[in-house]
Amino acid sequence: MNTNKMYYGDCMDLSMQLPDDYVDLVVTSPPYADTLSYGKDIPTFHPDNYVDWFLPLFQDAARFLKPTGSFILNIGDKVISKKRSIYVFDLICRIERETGLCLHDRYIWAKKNGLPSGSAPRRLDDRVEYIFHFVRKEKNKKGEYKKTPEAFKADIDPMRLPYAEISKKRMKAPVGFNKTVDENGIASIPRKSVTFNDKGKIPTTVMDFVGAGTLRYTGAKHPAPFHPDLPRWFIKWLTTENDIVLDPFMGGGTVAQVCQDMNRQWIGFELNESYKPMIESRISGLQNTNN
Repeated sequence: MNTNKMYYGDCMDLSMQLPDDYVDLVVTSPPYADTLSYGKDIPTFHPDNYVDWFLPLFQDAARFLKPTGSFILNIGDKVISKKRSIYVFDLICRIERETGLCLHDRYIWAKKNGLPSGSAPRRLDDRVEYIFHFVRKEKNKKGEYKKTPEAFKADIDPMRLPYAEISKKRMKAPVGFNKTVDENGIASIPRKSVTFNDKGKIPTTVMDFVGAGTLRYTGAKHPAPFHPDLPRWFIKWLTTENDIVLDPFMGGGTVAQVCQDMNRQWIGFELNESYKPMIESRISGLQNTNN
């Protein structure tokens, strides 16, 4: 399977054509359960069936990901019959239990420009999505998966952020740490000086990427456009130049375009061939808007 190329078809089938230990990073945002129509010939899945449909991709990812690779999944949930569906959490638990991947971390995407979610009197304005970070599990000598993760590839220094001035002032004095609790439950709080890294602080697990809704004003034609800031952040953190990035739900071509901009190789899968013109125009540089 060649890089820098689109493949049209079901990603569950296409992924099986990928060589073993081949992909450095998967970054994707799949169709959410029963949320949008992607065309009359494209199936949607009820939350009750969503996990069974999606799980085979993760089972195969443990094969085609490099031992140092990562799988970044951006996904949202929904309210059904007046209660929050747990299908996303069911998916995460089954990936952990039934595949060769394990959950390294979860990140919260707090949308800073999200649209109001409605006027239900008992619900807050929902502007959050999840980003889950999976890595491969180690194998024992028999080739069986262990519970421990592989040491995945990452470079945190380019992701560091400037310290706030108040933080710099606080770190000049000893800072208290709640480290020790005696038999009576009383905490002793030792104080020690903290040095800051000249390259900046490590980002938090709460992220504030711009929502894709802004892209609709630029002529985006995909019903759920993927804002490039999200894949760009993880591609920068988890890969280096010429690494291979896979998006099994390529949609309008965002990940391919970001990879080209960052000198990464890419592979895209997409079921809906109606998106082919917008993807090809985007990756050929003929279209400057974000689809």
